[in-house]
Amino acid sequence: MCPMDPSGGPRQGTVYVASRLVVEPGTVLSPGAVAVADGAVILAGPPGDVLRAAPPGSTKMEFPGSVLLPGLVNAHVHLQIPRFVDPEGRPLLVPPSFIDWILQVISWRRGADPSTFPGNLAEAARETLSFGVTAVGEITGPDLSAYENCPLRARVYAEGVGFAPEAAAGGLAAVTEAVRRLEEISGRNPVVAPGISPHTLYTVGQELLRSLAERSAGKGLPVCLHLAESRAEMEFLGEGAGEIAAKLYPAVGKDVSWFHGIGRPLPVYLAEAGLLREGLLLVHNVHLSRREIDALHAGGARFVLCPRSNAAHGNGSPDVTHFVDAKIPFALGTDSPGSVPDLSPWSEMRAARSLYMGGRKDTALCREIFRSATVHGAAALDLACGVLAPGLPGDIAVVDDPGGGGDRFFRNLIERTEQENVRMTFVAGRLAHGATP
Repeated sequence: MCPMDPSGGPRQGTVYVASRLVVEPGTVLSPGAVAVADGAVILAGPPGDVLRAAPPGSTKMEFPGSVLLPGLVNAHVHLQIPRFVDPEGRPLLVPPSFIDWILQVISWRRGADPSTFPGNLAEAARETLSFGVTAVGEITGPDLSAYENCPLRARVYAEGVGFAPEAAAGGLAAVTEAVRRLEEISGRNPVVAPGISPHTLYTVGQELLRSLAERSAGKGLPVCLHLAESRAEMEFLGEGAGEIAAKLYPAVGKDVSWFHGIGRPLPVYLAEAGLLREGLLLVHNVHLSRREIDALHAGGARFVLCPRSNAAHGNGSPDVTHFVDAKIPFALGTDSPGSVPDLSPWSEMRAARSLYMGGRKDTALCREIFRSATVHGAAALDLACGVLAPGLPGDIAVVDDPGGGGDRFFRNLIERTEQENVRMTFVAGRLAHGATP
């Protein structure tokens, strides 16, 4: 009897067969196959077992010389921020001051033609898919309606700002409305899921921080916060001084002379606000001590590292060595197209690998870094993906097999995979990048 889908018709299935299969970083088969029906994985394993489990009449797609991977996860990005160019279309250099770059983004947002926002997202999504990424952690851009057609599985965090106490009510209202709209969009585009993002501790004051913590807890939504990204941020949070106080806020017409620092360690401050709990995702984490990282991890926080963006802005580097050696899971993110030359998770993996200074063997390290771009990325965003397991979405990347066995395979995969090595990308079993053979 032919298996039926919930609507009463026969299930539509596809079996992907390749020279190698990564079910998850600890399970690699050669050869391997994945059966997908109605957007979800039925089975991933040896080809014979998978073909027997597939619905009768399933389409078979073969990829000799290729690897089937769980779709990668870019855990932090701003898809609507474009690459900044001069009037002749030449890329602008990233300003040497991080605060100048923030002012550049503010200027873009204030002066951009609103009709360009959906195109920015669509272009960034196409590029993202071309690297084998199927899921992202996205901070809302100016046009929420652009997410109606988002082809990526996306945790879209509604961003709130409001530093002064009197700005808290307006900031909360804006986030509440954005979440409502994202929930409506999710009903029509189920790969989109909402979250909440207090932007940073230097743009979200205590009152709004507490309100957003309460709202996210009440709705059961995950939270994303940019934290400890720059020295300017740490100086402002410590003493209320530096470029943020003297340059950023005056440039936008705000007086923050009343602020003299948060007056307590970051983990304590976040705990008092009600944010330090399961579901909190912290992005960047460059200027945290190891003690602070441990305390935040113990409180339930997860972490995203963006090493190439941090380097581009002169902000320093995250402590990859401690995260790896202390076995603290971390995800990887590219940040916006305005910060990095491309949206490649492969380049981000290579950057993270280069920052490790501990005693882990390089081949084993590469397997763990690949885990950061799949399993840990999915967990960080609270999305059901990152592994090719029965019942989970059929999010698959097909890439050239780099060769090598055991951990050497993951070293080769990270070293040798570029955009041109990604043959196809599937989101929920649908081709989103590439052409079928």
